[in-house]
Amino acid sequence: MRALGIYVTLILFMFCYGLQKHPDIQDMLEKFLKNKKISWKHTNSSLISSKLVKLKVDILSSYEVDTNKEKKSVDCSEILRNNPSRSNKDGVYEIYPAKSMKTYAFCDMTTNGGGWTVIQNRMDKSTGFYRTWKEYKAGFGSPSQNYWIGNDVIHLLTKNKPQRLRVELQRFSGETGYGEYSTFAVGNETSKYRLNISGFKGNIGDSLVYHSGMKFSTSDQDNDKRSGSSCSQVYHGAWWYKNCHESNLNGKYITTSTIDSQSITWYHWKTKYESLKTTRMMIRPANI
Repeated sequence: MRALGIYVTLILFMFCYGLQKHPDIQDMLEKFLKNKKISWKHTNSSLISSKLVKLKVDILSSYEVDTNKEKKSVDCSEILRNNPSRSNKDGVYEIYPAKSMKTYAFCDMTTNGGGWTVIQNRMDKSTGFYRTWKEYKAGFGSPSQNYWIGNDVIHLLTKNKPQRLRVELQRFSGETGYGEYSTFAVGNETSKYRLNISGFKGNIGDSLVYHSGMKFSTSDQDNDKRSGSSCSQVYHGAWWYKNCHESNLNGKYITTSTIDSQSITWYHWKTKYESLKTTRMMIRPANI
């Protein structure tokens, strides 16, 4: 009677607590699928047979394996190429600029066919951009709002494939404009993230080629050509300053339209040194 009671308790346990994952199967799957881009989940367990002698119970467990998980993508253009259903679905995506480096970026999957990796975005004053070399190296902010993706990431994204840069600006009046550069690349930290840019077209005027060939400067690292003072400190930003700037998209966020060379400015669009409301910088391979 004691054995029968244990047996009944076991059966009741299965029915009361529902479907259970078989731990041995789970461990084997984890070992087999380790480091593979495959996902799986337990779907069902059921009692197949049972014997009162030695309390033997046979349980069948079912597991669903998904081999369609998206591959690791270097940038937003690769995400779109691997999965065309992402077209017109802007948002934050996981990218791998290097095999061992995962980061998150806002992907514009709409503009001119999509596949743009946003490297800078400014929407309001909630995120300060007057930061150190270390912070600009690593990146900061939130990809869904204000952020700088990081100089190391920009270098990795531009070092192997020719990239084009698109700059989108908005005035406080609501007017928008854009400019595209057919060549955009940023060197590594040893080069002080030297800028190489050319091939402008658009309706905002070219305010960036002036900075081509320049090293990046921050409040704590002065790499500009101005003697006696730091452009970054004088103009409250971080940029490829020369002597000093025709654009200052990482400058001070001012909440109204005014004339201020410390603000977010693009010299050749509309009024010189007019503060801008929003900016976006994004890149994708030049052959797209």
